[in-house]
Amino acid sequence: MEGFENNYQRPRLGDRPQGGGFQKGNFNNNPKPTAKSKYEELSFDSSWITKEASPLLVEYAEKMGRFMAENGLTNSKIRSIYGEIKRIQMGEFEKEKSSFFLLKPKVAYALGRDDKNEGLRLFKMIFDKASDYVDNQKTYHNFCNLIEAILAYHKAFGGKD
Repeated sequence: MEGFENNYQRPRLGDRPQGGGFQKGNFNNNPKPTAKSKYEELSFDSSWITKEASPLLVEYAEKMGRFMAENGLTNSKIRSIYGEIKRIQMGEFEKEKSSFFLLKPKVAYALGRDDKNEGLRLFKMIFDKASDYVDNQKTYHNFCNLIEAILAYHKAFGGKD
């Protein structure tokens, strides 16, 4: 193009914008959800443990399982806990009651080893809430169903080893 003068100068590495440049800060309007915000998003229904499962339990398990998969919960972090849950389920709850009560500190210990893991933090919050309603074989069976549903969705959404 004749007569066209290009006065544009490409900025050099290390040049800083003059006014109006980006500054440090979070410009994201949608901050990453935390375990607490996810936990509060959907209501836990104690009847899932005390009575029976419902379609809302499945919706709850799906959303919680997805969050856990996307936020650092790995199968290896909960393998020993889940194994103990299944072992207790195979026996009589009355004989295994003390083992069940000791699962709460085991979950707390797992989170203590990885306290930045929001997926594991959510698992602990749900575990603690649900376990409070377990007092016999039937409620323990319902508790296991909830945990299994959450972990199934966790795996379905890419939960890794």
